[in-house]
Amino acid sequence: ADKQVSQRVRGHIATWFKWKYEGDKNLVARNTFKWTILRPGGLTDAPGTGKAAIGRTSITQTVTRDDVAQVLALLLDREDAAGLAIDLAGGDTPLEEGLDAMIRKGETDFLG
Repeated sequence: ADKQVSQRVRGHIATWFKWKYEGDKNLVARNTFKWTILRPGGLTDAPGTGKAAIGRTSITQTVTRDDVAQVLALLLDREDAAGLAIDLAGGDTPLEEGLDAMIRKGETDFLG
């Protein structure tokens, strides 16, 4: 299912994906400042749930804009998230708990 969604989406926004990936690679190569990449899945306008899957996720899962905004707010003061690319999709784990676990793991799934 992930492969089918990926092929369909890439057919529609392939240029965006290409330059997003190139931008992420450029950012990852920098060491003059701290960075964190948040990579949400497909966005919905539904009300936030306060829960998500954080870390390696499925691209078939969507996530609410409210939940993405909440994770961004949580990341503002998280210097320990520097150097991580964090995937975010709909799921069942409370946002702060999932973010803490991802940061504690300290491994990014970015393949640059």
